[in-house]
Amino acid sequence: MNRETLINHVAKTTRDMWDRGWAEANGGNVSLRLNDEQNAAFAGLQGQSEWIQLSVEAPSLQGERFIFTGTGRYLRNVEIAPERNIGLIELNNNGTAYRILWGFEPNGRPTSELAAHLLSHATIKDSTNNYAHAVIHTHTPSIIALTYAFADLSTAKLTALLWRMHAECVVVFPKGVEFLPWMMAGSDDLGQATAAALRQRTLVVWEQHGIVGTGRNLDEAFGRIYVAEKAAEIYLACAAAGGVKKTLTDAQLQAIAGNFRCNWEPSLLAGWPGV
Repeated sequence: MNRETLINHVAKTTRDMWDRGWAEANGGNVSLRLNDEQNAAFAGLQGQSEWIQLSVEAPSLQGERFIFTGTGRYLRNVEIAPERNIGLIELNNNGTAYRILWGFEPNGRPTSELAAHLLSHATIKDSTNNYAHAVIHTHTPSIIALTYAFADLSTAKLTALLWRMHAECVVVFPKGVEFLPWMMAGSDDLGQATAAALRQRTLVVWEQHGIVGTGRNLDEAFGRIYVAEKAAEIYLACAAAGGVKKTLTDAQLQAIAGNFRCNWEPSLLAGWPGV
C-alpha cells in the first residue's frame, strides 16, 4: 500500500462520517495504528516536532506509528487537505511521549481525545493478539438519542435493545456494547474507562456524547458503528410510529448466533426483554 492509497482510505472514512451527520463541525476523530506494510509507505521520515509528553503511559505501544485526525479539524476537509487535517505520529521507546512525523500543518496536533485513543489501542493490541488496528470515535445521533431517551440505560439494556431491533447486530458485535455514564470529553478518566471496556467489547457508548468503535481496519470499525446506529434508528422510528410492537425473540437471536457461529453473551438479553 502506498502513501496516497492509505491517505485516501482515511479520507473516505472521515467523509463517510461527515456525510452521515456523525461529525458536526470539528466533532469526531479517527486513529489507525500502522502495520508493517503501511509503515513502509512512510519510510525515511524525520521528526517534525520535539517529543511531546503524553498525559498517559502506553508502554505496549512503544515505537508504534499512528495516523490521527487533528484537533480542531473538520473531518469533511481531510480529503481536500490531508496534510493539514491528519498527521502521522510516532511514540517514543517507553510510550510516554510522541512526535509528529508528517501532517498537522501548520503547527497542529492530534485530536484532543489522544489519550482515549492510545489507551484503547494498547488494550485492543493486547486483547486481539495484534489483530485490531483502528479506533473511531464519532457522534452518531440515534445512539446519542437513546442515552437521553432512557433514564436507566446500562450495558445490558443497550445491548439487548440493539440486538433485538436489527438481526445483524448480534453477528457484528456479539460481545455487546458497553455503556459508560457521562465523563468529561478528552479526560484521562474517560480514556481509562473506555480502554477497560474494550478488553471485552468492540463498541463503547459515551452517554450524551457518542460512540467508540474498533476493528482490524477503519472499514471494520466503521461498519460496527454503522450497524449499531442503524438499529438505534429502527428503534426510534418504531417508537415515533406508535411504539415497538415486536422485537427479535431470544430464540431467533439464538438461531442467528448459532448460524453464524457467534461467541456471544445471551445473558445480556435480560437487560431489555423487549415487548
